Amino acid sequence: MEQQGEDSKKTVITRQMVREATERICAQNGLDAAFQEDFWQALLQDDEVYTEYVHYLVYGDFDCRACVASVTVADVLIWQIDHFKAQLDVDTTLTKRRRGSMVLLAFDTFLKMKREPEKYLPRFRKDLLLPGHCKILSVKISCYYHTVTVIIQLLTV
Repeated sequence: MEQQGEDSKKTVITRQMVREATERICAQNGLDAAFQEDFWQALLQDDEVYTEYVHYLVYGDFDCRACVASVTVADVLIWQIDHFKAQLDVDTTLTKRRRGSMVLLAFDTFLKMKREPEKYLPRFRKDLLLPGHCKILSVKISCYYHTVTVIIQLLTV
């Protein structure tokens, strides 16, 4: 896979490089080998999400091209941050240590959402459309700006 660099040179990103980065992220965040292998196999089955994941690894932001009923992986991350924030009020040990794994878990949930939208989309929409919660806009002018804005809103609620 090729990614356009800042200086307009193309950088070749191999599957092995992506796999090693995934293994490193899992190891750094306490995610076991079984999770890592299941995630990797699911990722290889979906070129669209794989491309989004590589984009995130290279640039540190979301491309937001992969969608399930107008929901992107950035939206899933926001949804999970909302749940994470609720857990912080109760659990001050394990949840805080897992903070770095949120992006990887968002990609994992997004892959599951693509396979079983009927299972995930109703819960996603219900959780984010309750009174007092930030509503996710289906129209995104700028995915990065939208994500940052919503994360700030969730963290301040």
